[in-house]
Amino acid sequence: MRVHNGRKAAVFALLAAAWAGVLFFFSGQSGADSGALSMALTRFLFGGLIARGADADMFHHLVRKAAHFGVFAVEGFLAGRALLCVLKARTAALLTALAVTALAVANELHQRLSVQRVCSPRDMLIDACGGLAGLLAAGAILFAMGRRRKTQDRQ
Repeated sequence: MRVHNGRKAAVFALLAAAWAGVLFFFSGQSGADSGALSMALTRFLFGGLIARGADADMFHHLVRKAAHFGVFAVEGFLAGRALLCVLKARTAALLTALAVTALAVANELHQRLSVQRVCSPRDMLIDACGGLAGLLAAGAILFAMGRRRKTQDRQ
């Protein structure tokens, strides 16, 4: 069982590292490229409402903030899942929380190096909260899976 958990941890750790690369790719985009990508997504998701007179800038802002939260939720899930395979839950949660928060800060600082981009403490907070939400999702799924196994073992 220990080796099996070690393999799972390695797979999730590799996925978390790859996803961190995706995060840094997006934070390295120029302001124009980033804005164009998020506006395209905004128009895809809310084009019908925008065509009926809804505020495109408001939806664009919401999409950008949701993207910050969402990409870090994935990171928190993957990193949390990796550490929850090999560490006690509290230790894994603490280390994951510290890691996603540090990654949020590093990501925003990296963004500052890109043309037309800024480093935003608010975005750092949104990123960190997304990472924590992903960690909570990983823990909840593992908890539910454990309860299901215990129920099946009793039958």
